[in-house]
Amino acid sequence: MYIFILSILVVSFIALCFFKKRFWENRYLVLLISGCVALVATLTTNYVTRDKLGTKIETLWEKKIQSVAFNVALVDSSFFTKDSELSMTDHIKISDSTKTALYSHHLFYYKGANILKIGYVINDGVKYKYLKNVYVAPSQSDTVAYFAKLRQYYNKRSNKWVANMSLPYIKTSYCFYFPPAEYATIPDSLIRKLPF
Repeated sequence: MYIFILSILVVSFIALCFFKKRFWENRYLVLLISGCVALVATLTTNYVTRDKLGTKIETLWEKKIQSVAFNVALVDSSFFTKDSELSMTDHIKISDSTKTALYSHHLFYYKGANILKIGYVINDGVKYKYLKNVYVAPSQSDTVAYFAKLRQYYNKRSNKWVANMSLPYIKTSYCFYFPPAEYATIPDSLIRKLPF
């Protein structure tokens, strides 16, 4: 913050030396130049020094994922579809005593596109995300799975010389958290680990 103020003072002093008696007549021009120089100096200093700050992760929201019964004939042990033509709802076991079920919070499938999807259920609504857009991590609970939106920020500065105002967040990510036992069944090739 002090760099912003110091920049304004230095530019004002240089303008005073340059304009001399006409300084007051040109006060708006001096103010504009001072503001621009101060802004550029502050942004440049922030950009150069931000890598030394370290980062923190904030969870913006979490949504609990329901456990779903899947038809054992249509999924394998890693909850990957055996039939790429079927949708997520086609894999869910209907109350039929002749079909056995496997319980999971997710299903990997392709229906409707050649891009791998991960299907899940929140509030009895079947949803999906493209696997290339999300990350997968183990949950802290043995039974609870959830979907979360995470944001990575730079740490706040303790130094008064540089302002925090121009530090943007680094990255926003979406992550599935599955119970450790369920996470262990997912092949390594399908796990996108969090980059932070």
